[in-house]
Amino acid sequence: MNRWLDMLRSQYNYLLRDRNDSYDQVKAPRLGSYCDLKSGGEACPLTCSVSKNHSVGYPWKSSNKNPRRSAYEAQSSSLPTLKKQRPWYKEIHSTVLQQTLRQLDVAFSKFFKGETGYPKPKRRSRFRSFKYAPGQVKLDGDKIYLPGIGWMGFYNSRSIPEGFNLKSVTVRRKARGWFVSLQIEDKTVPIPSVTGKNEIDPQNVKGCDLGIKKLVSLSNGKTIANPAKTKSFRCKERRLELRQRAASRKKKGSKNRGKAYSRVASLHERIANNRSAYHWDTANKLVDGADALIFEDLNIKAMKSRCKPRPNKNGSYDRNGQSAKRGLNRSISNAAWGELVKKIEVVAAKSGIPVIKVNPKHTSQRCPKCNHTSKENRKKEKFVCTNCGHYDDADVNGAVNIKLRGLKKLGIDPIQLPPVRGKVTPTEITATNVVVPGNPHPSKGGEVQ
Repeated sequence: MNRWLDMLRSQYNYLLRDRNDSYDQVKAPRLGSYCDLKSGGEACPLTCSVSKNHSVGYPWKSSNKNPRRSAYEAQSSSLPTLKKQRPWYKEIHSTVLQQTLRQLDVAFSKFFKGETGYPKPKRRSRFRSFKYAPGQVKLDGDKIYLPGIGWMGFYNSRSIPEGFNLKSVTVRRKARGWFVSLQIEDKTVPIPSVTGKNEIDPQNVKGCDLGIKKLVSLSNGKTIANPAKTKSFRCKERRLELRQRAASRKKKGSKNRGKAYSRVASLHERIANNRSAYHWDTANKLVDGADALIFEDLNIKAMKSRCKPRPNKNGSYDRNGQSAKRGLNRSISNAAWGELVKKIEVVAAKSGIPVIKVNPKHTSQRCPKCNHTSKENRKKEKFVCTNCGHYDDADVNGAVNIKLRGLKKLGIDPIQLPPVRGKVTPTEITATNVVVPGNPHPSKGGEVQ
């Protein structure tokens, strides 16, 4: 399987280079074209071997309606030639080679749709799986048959329910060994219909504000803790730091260095598995009893970008806060907001619950009562409106604003505004502190309950 991955990665990068040459040739100014006598494809005199879409494979097929092959079809037609020229590729099952070409074709399709960036060559550390087409893999209890490899034992962690058919199978290499992922399907299970506008109760709509100290804050006042802030997670982070430090001190190229980094990767995987399990549990909690879920449309990549340099008159640079921002970036990565939202969308789709994303601008500074927006309304974890005196937890207040924007996007008028959790008079609010009724020491920082 390790040999398969190396050969598949080489084939992926080779065909990617072929498409890159074709893509560059299309963008370049053309000086005319001619037909290649060997392949019958149209080529440019500048490169002499590059057609409009590809150079590997035969570009024409016998069909009269659509005689020209797509890039995927043409590159797939080159597989028999590949096995003749490089006989060691014969040990790889044909469907596995085809699925690798399909993976490259999907990457380009997403690029042209604007969903992802331009496909890049795969490194060994980033190419760890291969895939079988439906109807190829067989199961027999705790044994599995992989075409081209044979029967082998595996730990069946989850049995396939009755009525489901086995579809595509993915074999993946991880730090703790090899894993197989089985995709199953049951066409008799009805697809849940998405909840319509008339079926949504505004009281059952949940506005969700993603954070660091609290992973999710809901518009109904409830919060979900962030596991990255627990003592057990901090212990794992410290253990990971020690293992990374020990591995970096090993001699490069030695077996001890490889073993040390294997232990680092194993701990990374356990942390990722724990985080993923917590996210699935959180997703089920949020979907339970909800008619719709509203989130902020966050640009997480931009939030973790580096601070802009600050040049001064002396020709050097002033401090821009990048050192302090490293901790914030690490906390955002540990929270994994993007992965959490993806899991919530999967769970919500099974129940037919819509997931709406709204503009996050000023959600933490706007008062849901009087619509007054100001930076002075928020002070760390507290929110106190300087206009009407409404106060609340800052994250919960943001979740309420997210819910109101989501209802407006759905075209639903809220039946009742969220209840007032507290109120102070505007004369009691100053720029330096917040005076809370019942707190005799405002200078010591009264917690808003």
